[in-house]
Order: sequence, then structure tokens, then C-alpha cells
Amino acid sequence: MGATIEVLDPTDHGSFVEFHDVYQRSNERDIDQPWSADELRVMLVGDAYERCDSLLLREGETPVAVALAVFPERDNASTAFVEVWVPPELRRRGHGSALLERIELRVAEDGRDQILTETLRPIDAETGSGREFMLARGYAPDTTNVQRELRLPADVPPADPRDGYTLAGWRGSPPREWLDQYARLRSLLNQEAPSGEVTLENEFWDADRLLHEVEQWKRQRRVAHTVVAVAPDGSLAGHTQLLFPHETPEVYQWDTLVLPEHRGRGLGLSLKRQAMRDASDLLAGRGRIVTWNDAQNVNMIAVNEELGYRATAWADQWVKHLA
Repeated sequence: MGATIEVLDPTDHGSFVEFHDVYQRSNERDIDQPWSADELRVMLVGDAYERCDSLLLREGETPVAVALAVFPERDNASTAFVEVWVPPELRRRGHGSALLERIELRVAEDGRDQILTETLRPIDAETGSGREFMLARGYAPDTTNVQRELRLPADVPPADPRDGYTLAGWRGSPPREWLDQYARLRSLLNQEAPSGEVTLENEFWDADRLLHEVEQWKRQRRVAHTVVAVAPDGSLAGHTQLLFPHETPEVYQWDTLVLPEHRGRGLGLSLKRQAMRDASDLLAGRGRIVTWNDAQNVNMIAVNEELGYRATAWADQWVKHLA
């Protein structure tokens, strides 16, 4: 049987179901939970901020591997983020290599010259199939993130802010008086968080994108709970966010950022603890909170360890420059 590669139309229900099935079977669920069909479909359709190209490889009529390239549209115009998924029982047959070669061509045709990707391996593993695959395909290691998890239920003592700072939170859309300030906080993560040698521009965020994100969550059947730190002068000093997928045991601890001029006051710990306390109703019945941070980010590592997180996996970051 010959192998064929086709471009996925995520609005075609039958093809999308095949894509999602291969994607789900390729993920190591003991390390990370794959996205639900609702979550993945919304992402693949794309929007004004990120465009997606999706490929499906068939052997005869049978789908055996899938791939995805994400193209930022308002920032980082030279970069694409790529993923390839092959179920364990179908690996080492050239499917992943064929898809990666094709998706690299699509990235180059789009005028982009840098590809970033990520592979996971258990915390006690020096290497893994994804790591060896990327090395064989000419990708260079950039940096390593540590994936940590906090088993639930967890004891969350208060960590009240000091020095005149206060905390506030919301679900869904940010309060209108904070839309612009919160958009600025969201845009600064690439600049402020430790990372590897690859330099990324700050992401484009404004009030419209924040409101658009909330609509995306509704379509994905997700709920987000956000907590911000408010400085004595009323400006936003930092934020954190818990993301609750629909009907899974996981919760995701997403961005946590405190602006440089407000650091040294324990705000990172206060923000994370307050988010868990505020969202206790959403945490009920969940199994774990999963988070990631760069292995060099000693401050956030210390916060996570104080909260009780333990390291479960390495998330290796890879880069390839197309010439």
C-alpha cells in the first residue's frame, strides 16, 4: 500500500475525527493529557492571530500519522511551531520523517526560516523516541522546560500579599478597566521569562484578542480563572491563570508573571495560592495541576516546590533554521 499525504480541512468532520484519533493515540497519557476534540478543532481552524496547517498521512486508506504547523500572524513572522504525531505501534516506518519533511516545505513556502518544536520524556529518562527523532532530522536543542504536577486535593494555605499590594480575580473576560493593562502583561512573557538561545518577539496582545480568547474558550468548553496582583498605585503588577479543560482530570497552570519592578515581594506565590483558593469549586474532583517552566527559572521552581509540585517530565525545545 502506498503512502499519501493530504491537507486536513478541520471543518470536514470525518477527516477531523481521523486526525484526532491518530493524535490521541500518539500522546503518552501518563505524561500529558491530549487535547479534546473540541479543543483541537478550534485551534486547527485558526484565527486572525494564529494560522494552522494540518497534514494527515495515510497508508492506503488508513490514517497513520498527523502533523501541524502553527504560523503566528501578528508577531514572530519568521517562525513556525511544528508538531508531528505517530502512534507508538506505527513508529520507525518513515511516517514521521515524511510528514516532517512536507511540513518543513510548507513553512519555507510561507517565507519563514525558523521552526520550533518540543518533545517530552519522563523525568528519569536521559533520552526518548522524540528526542532521538529530532536529532536525526537535524534539529538542534535549544533549552529544556521542566513539567511539574501537583496532585489534588492539595492543602493551600493563604499567602497574603504585603507592602500594600492586593489581589483580584475573574473568570472569563477581564474587567474593562484592566483590559489594556492585562493585555500588556500577557504580551511580555517571551521578554521576561528565562528561555534558550532562540529569541522570540513578544506576542501581540490587545483588548480585542483577550475578548476573542474568551470566545475560543467557550467553543472549546474550557474555563479559565485569572488572578492579578494590583500595586499600591492601582496598576497591575503581575498575573497567573488556571485553565480547566472540559471533563478531564487535568488542570493547567498557565502563565505566571510578575513585572521586574514588583519582584522580591512573594507575589508569584501569592498569585498561585489565591488562584487555587478562588477556583476551589473548579478543582473539586480533578486529579492534578500541570505546569511548565524553564529549567533555569530558579525563582519559579522555588515557588512551585513550595506549593508541592513535583517534576514529572522534561520538555525538550528544538530549533531548525531553514536555509
